Amino acid sequence: MKNTFNVSLIASLTLSLIACGGDGGSDITPPSTAMVSFSIADAPVDSAAEVNVSYTSITLERTGEDDIELPIVDDNGDPITINLLDYQNGESLLVLSDTELPVGDYRELIINTFECPQNQNGSTEFCNVVEDSNATLPLKTPSNKLRLGGFTVTTEGTQAYTIDFNLRKSLVSTANGQSYNLKPHGVTIVDNTTVGEISGSIDPNLLSAGDCQADTGNVVYLYNQPIDGFSVLGDEFDPEIDTEVPTDIVAPYSSKMVQQDSETNLYSYSFAHLPAGDYTLAFSCSAVDDDPELYDAIVIADPQDQDVELTVIAGEVTEHNFEEAI
Repeated sequence: MKNTFNVSLIASLTLSLIACGGDGGSDITPPSTAMVSFSIADAPVDSAAEVNVSYTSITLERTGEDDIELPIVDDNGDPITINLLDYQNGESLLVLSDTELPVGDYRELIINTFECPQNQNGSTEFCNVVEDSNATLPLKTPSNKLRLGGFTVTTEGTQAYTIDFNLRKSLVSTANGQSYNLKPHGVTIVDNTTVGEISGSIDPNLLSAGDCQADTGNVVYLYNQPIDGFSVLGDEFDPEIDTEVPTDIVAPYSSKMVQQDSETNLYSYSFAHLPAGDYTLAFSCSAVDDDPELYDAIVIADPQDQDVELTVIAGEVTEHNFEEAI
């Protein structure tokens, strides 16, 4: 189920903000504002063909000020439905463009979803996951709100932000595989002017190294630096759920499934919308059934020599190809 909508209409949505107060004199200076755009992007996820979510608006909360509500609707004024998996590997969907906002700090950005079911037996009309088996299952969001934390608007020209869904962290199977939850964990807000990318290829020989099976469990993990020599690279987990993870385990910033090109048969990976900085990158061929909520003690890297330290530069693509050691 996918609704279509007119992006040009959404791009035209603006918020008029008027300063009020004082005695009405002409010497009152309105607060400084800036033009801001928001896009939505995603990363590949295991065993899902579609992840469809309906949205109504974005709410921006400020300390000591009224909330700002930014509608996200189609040309009929109805909520839009987006298949998140349509916007992977650096692709994104512009949902609000050139929206005028006051400069300053915003303590919370909230995505308001529409009619997502609140239990495992709810409707799949507006929010659902279509699995590789073609089964369509209900997709819950917490009270139809995804609270993503804060960001800052400055006066430095037009600012563009991407709301990046890492579904390997935020999409959780529930009710013995009969439904899904979409959680804020793993959804980030990034400033497009400060991000870069990492991409590369995977040597096919690595996919079946050791006891690994070539067609499953092939994942590239990414970690923020610095990492000391006593730490262990960890798989995906939610520290609010799994509170007994050993203290020496480093949680990944992100992780991506290895993908095979249907035309060239080559294996590759890519990370987009990464804040500039230093990272550790590691491949594992044994990341089968990495639970997004629980630490699984997956061996990373596997093979053990398949990790590297690298730097992401804003506006640039950093390349690293994982090759079998000879």
